Amino acid sequence: MRFSLKLVLCTTVITALLFSVCGTLMVKENFDRSLELAVKQNVNQHTLERYALESNMLGYILSGEEFTDEKLAEYGYRLSGYAGTKSQRIAIYTEDRQEIFSNLPEGLTREAVAGVLGTNGDDYQLEKAGQEIYMLLASYLNIENHPVYVASAYDMTSVFTERDRQLRTFLILNGIIIAISLFAIFLLSMLLTAPIKKLNTASRKIAKGAYSERTHIHSQDEIGELSRSFDQMAQAVEDKIEALNAALKQREDFISSFSHEIKTPMTAIIGYADMMRLTPCEKDTQLKYANYIYSESKRLEELSRKLMDLMALSEEPAVLEPVDTGMLFYRLKKQLEPALGEITLEIEAEDATVLAEETLLNCLIRNLVVNAKKADPKDGQVHIKGTIEGSRYGVCVTDKGCGIPKEKLSRIVEPFYMVDKSRARACGGAGLGLAICQKIAELHGTKLEFESVLGEGTSVRFLLRCWKGEEEGDATQA
Repeated sequence: MRFSLKLVLCTTVITALLFSVCGTLMVKENFDRSLELAVKQNVNQHTLERYALESNMLGYILSGEEFTDEKLAEYGYRLSGYAGTKSQRIAIYTEDRQEIFSNLPEGLTREAVAGVLGTNGDDYQLEKAGQEIYMLLASYLNIENHPVYVASAYDMTSVFTERDRQLRTFLILNGIIIAISLFAIFLLSMLLTAPIKKLNTASRKIAKGAYSERTHIHSQDEIGELSRSFDQMAQAVEDKIEALNAALKQREDFISSFSHEIKTPMTAIIGYADMMRLTPCEKDTQLKYANYIYSESKRLEELSRKLMDLMALSEEPAVLEPVDTGMLFYRLKKQLEPALGEITLEIEAEDATVLAEETLLNCLIRNLVVNAKKADPKDGQVHIKGTIEGSRYGVCVTDKGCGIPKEKLSRIVEPFYMVDKSRARACGGAGLGLAICQKIAELHGTKLEFESVLGEGTSVRFLLRCWKGEEEGDATQA
């Protein structure tokens, strides 16, 4: 059963039950009050009738007349309203319960009347005579040693008729209110459960792979809070899936690139070695084949070394110590000038002391400079700029070379990824240099930021923490 239907049924049942109980209690309270008032009036009326009978009979006795049953019957006839009217319903009995006078309704049985005889006007009895309901009262009188019983019957039909009318009215109103409540509660339940349905629909779509699905419920109640938590969870799941897909693609690309990088030199080595083994050739040709084998073997050696470097950087943290940037750039210039050839290295750096692992930082900047040289800068220069930026020290390596397409900037730090594979291999690259640089940057608590325009050049920037003195400690472990 759906939650909305459960809500409608439960709310309707509770509403109907409470309204029925309250209405029944109200009708009962009205009836009890009406009955109590009627009973009180009838008791007072019966008391007056009893006193009137007693005083009348005493009057006969005091006047010297004889007290007889006929006198009682005559008084009863006169009291009942003469001519047989029904304004007064009374009966007079002797001590042995013999009827002297009675104009009680025919539907009242002798047993019913006998049930109230012997009381003293305090107890009453309700009896039904046809379609009417009567209240019976009786009193015992002893008039000059002449005991008699006086019984009165009072019509109570109107009290019970009013009760039944109120009950019928209440039942009609109860039915109307329940119907209206059912309709209103149904609409309200649809309104209240609509966000839950949206949550359910969104969860089903996400379960089927639509990870971008969101509920977009903006209410400020508990369901709104649940919706926002659900959307946050869905966003986290989507981000995780995207990260896993990206990692899977990088892994596939890594395996594919690694296999290709291994296969190419191995094929050349095996081919030339097989030719030297099976084909007689001149010494110059053998030397040529041997040079091919040597160059490809060196390429494999370099690839292996870079892979080992990348693995080593992933396993152990770097110990960061104060490094003087002036000495760092001076040593870099001396190391790189022979390798750059016709390319000029221009360094413009402010002196500062940074927290770094000097060997790794040297490797990072050297790789960036070598990459800038491979971009074939038009002005024949590679620029290094170092600036103090508050508590950070910014290092930027810039060239005016071939540049990198914008859509490929996000992948250039992936292992074995090469923007231009033919140019990279011609320069002896394997696509691992920037991956190593990125890892070194991460060990220093920073990252590489690339800006490039195709055909105009590239700049790579990263930030280092400045050393503040003794409060930093002698060394910091990243």
